[in-house]
Amino acid sequence: MKNVVKNKRQIILTTLALGVLVGGGYLFLDSNKIETSHAYDQKSHNPAKSDKQTIKKVDVSGDVVEGFDSIKKLNESAEVIAEVEINESESFQYKNVVFTLSDAKVKRVYKGDVDPENVIKILETGGYKDGTEYTFEGNEVFETGEKAYVYLEKYEGPVAEDAYVIKGVYQGKFLEEEGKLQSPNGVAEGLQVKSESQLGLD
Repeated sequence: MKNVVKNKRQIILTTLALGVLVGGGYLFLDSNKIETSHAYDQKSHNPAKSDKQTIKKVDVSGDVVEGFDSIKKLNESAEVIAEVEINESESFQYKNVVFTLSDAKVKRVYKGDVDPENVIKILETGGYKDGTEYTFEGNEVFETGEKAYVYLEKYEGPVAEDAYVIKGVYQGKFLEEEGKLQSPNGVAEGLQVKSESQLGLD
């Protein structure tokens, strides 16, 4: 059974540690850095979905500087809007923060200078490390085989090269399953959609 670990100790993740700063602003986290953080290494972990039944879960909550309350504002802010399918996801640690870098095949482009059928890299905060899953506001990182509509901007920083980040950290990510969309956890009512038509994409 999953163990959700939280505490009230507030930390500020600084510039070099955060790859998502460009995409969502500084994260002010009400989080647990947990005992295993001192044992982090540089090895990545690419788990199967079945791993989730046995690992511990650490959920991070906090505020993002750039927030969205409507699809219209998300559309206007994003550099790239695309439908993608995840080929592969890999979690890793950088300065005591867990990130996941996913190779995403672009199925369709609605905005931005990205070609269909190309593979782009998407960087997210969170992932899997040493038997623990890290999420932000209950939002899991991409896994192999998942499909989604994503609102992105180019990442600039030390964590990854030639990658994109999701607008509002997690707010611009809508998973697709059996023709229905799943909105991220913790988003405004204006971002709670169930179908592609609600995204207003042409």
